[in-house]
This record gives sequence, structure tokens and C-alpha cells, in this order.
Amino acid sequence: MRTIDTLSVREQATLADLQQRVREALPGRSMRWTLFGSRARGDAEPDSDMDVLLELDVERLDLATKRRIRRVAGEVSLNHGLVISFLLVDRAQARERGDYSILTNIREEGIPL
Repeated sequence: MRTIDTLSVREQATLADLQQRVREALPGRSMRWTLFGSRARGDAEPDSDMDVLLELDVERLDLATKRRIRRVAGEVSLNHGLVISFLLVDRAQARERGDYSILTNIREEGIPL
């Protein structure tokens, strides 16, 4: 199984920047990060996107905060030249999607960050 250490320097830098900037935007919030998709599997093409799941330990995230976090992800994408496909999930969304959802597959097959 791949780990964060097997990612390229560019991928690691992009993820580190994304995590730092999101943590700055949401201080004190508990978060769970997972890289999934082709970059996690190791079969990404140079122009492949970077699929990132962020699970926030809050009941419901307000729309303004979601927009702010997505804006941060967009800025990081532009700064590093990698398109980030960002999946942002709060507890309510995770509960609504259930245990047999894509979230379960991402957690099992992705790289925890």
C-alpha cells in the first residue's frame, strides 16, 4: 500500500500546503484527511487531479465555511499547478450517506494524511 512518503515531492508539498491553510481557516477543528483516486493508487497521469477527502468533526458545516474552504483548495490548486478535487464532509453528511457509501471505500483504499 502506498503511503504519503511514496508521493512525489510536488504532491506532498501540495497536500501540506492544503492542510496548513485549511487548519488556519478552521482553527481547533478536528479533521480527518484522506488522499484517494489515481494519486493514492500510484497510477496517476501527469495531468490527473488530486482527490482529497476532508471529514470534519462538526455536526453541520455552514455554507459560508464550505465556500471559504473550497476557495482555499482552489488557491492551493493554482499555486501548485495541480487540480484538487475536494470532497468536504461533516458528521451529518457522513451519517446520511451511511456505512456502505463511497466514504467507506475511500477510507479503506485511500492514504490517510
